[in-house]
Amino acid sequence: MAFILSGATVISYAEALDVRDKDQRITEANEIDFTNVPDTPGSLDNYIEDLTTKATGRINAKIKASSRWKEYLAYTGTSFDINTVPAFVPERIVARKADFTDMCAYATLYMYLLPKVADFGNPESNEVQKIQYYESKFNDIFNELLAMADWYDADGDGTVEDSEKAWNYATLRRTRRRATVVKVR
Repeated sequence: MAFILSGATVISYAEALDVRDKDQRITEANEIDFTNVPDTPGSLDNYIEDLTTKATGRINAKIKASSRWKEYLAYTGTSFDINTVPAFVPERIVARKADFTDMCAYATLYMYLLPKVADFGNPESNEVQKIQYYESKFNDIFNELLAMADWYDADGDGTVEDSEKAWNYATLRRTRRRATVVKVR
């Protein structure tokens, strides 16, 4: 479990091995055939790592687009223009790297790999069920990381101080009040 780096720049949060560990059947059963693709990568591992790079880009975009990220930057005192997307620097991820690796592997599976072999005509097929499963696993980790912002070094000094940790607790309570129902005829 390691980030793929180019110099000091984070290229991907997961390696091909991380994705294979999540679902070995895809690669062992040779369900993905990329031999007739025009720009074929050198190996299946290179292909999977290209997909993890794409998934990392999507994860970074989702983080930057979330309102929780803007709240975190405001909490830590990081300045940003309200009309631009706030910066997210993956190199400043100090803690919980294993969670980012798992999240990237789940995203790669449900966004890119499993749709290549899924039978979407049958919503009960194993591949469609796995896509839904991996999407929910991805969303769980993504929401947890945004709610528990204890992994990002906002000032770039190499450590996450207590002033850079922000927790957002979900209020879970049971209510018996009937929600207002609007009926349109």
